[in-house]
Amino acid sequence: MEKTILSDPKGHKTYHFKVDGKNYESRNQIVTGLEIRELAGLSADSELYVDMPQGWQDHYVSCDDHIDLGKPGVEKFITLGKKTVIFVNGTPYEYHKEKVTFEQIVELAHVPAQGAAGYIVKYSNGPRQNPSGLMSPGTEVYVCNKMDFNVRSTHQS
Repeated sequence: MEKTILSDPKGHKTYHFKVDGKNYESRNQIVTGLEIRELAGLSADSELYVDMPQGWQDHYVSCDDHIDLGKPGVEKFITLGKKTVIFVNGTPYEYHKEKVTFEQIVELAHVPAQGAAGYIVKYSNGPRQNPSGLMSPGTEVYVCNKMDFNVRSTHQS
């Protein structure tokens, strides 16, 4: 792969990247998610992701994330609408809020209680605020596209 660094006539290095297939450039090797959004004319609340190769999960880019444009190749980003799909016990659900509660996830899971004292909710592939962990009654977590939740009943309270 060739480097994405070019020099303009004045000798300034230029770093190239793409957003939704459209070419952009920056004189800064390290840029924030907010700077990428501004250069591409996106709103600050746009869902911006690093476009990962086939089979790999696209990586969400927050406004505060720092991206190194000096790596080999052209960094590629994609935007998604606010449609977020979460998976609960393998079943996809569209979700349109920033956070989800333990109780909402248990309701979506449709796990029969069968004398259970409670539920165990594990999650993974979450955003940087809460990438993975356990939920308990009364708690909530931030969600992101392709986040996984696993719910099972337990006999422990």
